[in-house]
Amino acid sequence: MRHALVFNIISLITFILAVIFLSTKGLHLGVNLTGGTVMEINYGHTVDVDKIRDTLKPVEPRRCTVQSFGSSQTALIGLPAQQGVPARSCRKL
Repeated sequence: MRHALVFNIISLITFILAVIFLSTKGLHLGVNLTGGTVMEINYGHTVDVDKIRDTLKPVEPRRCTVQSFGSSQTALIGLPAQQGVPARSCRKL
């Protein structure tokens, strides 16, 4: 209990910073909240994530997400929903 004041002050500062960052930067809503397409792609070799990003840059430069997923041979690509394009579900097994 002798450190309670210190930890309460740290907690208050953290809370105030969180409110400031939320009000200035906002939330980054991913594909799971805004809609869109998520693709998991498996390669026979190590994935070059930067090359995939460069390839997708002309298509969707700001909101496309590419990340390594699971192993070094798997990539996860997220594309936002587009106006006028109906949502469909595809799955290749």
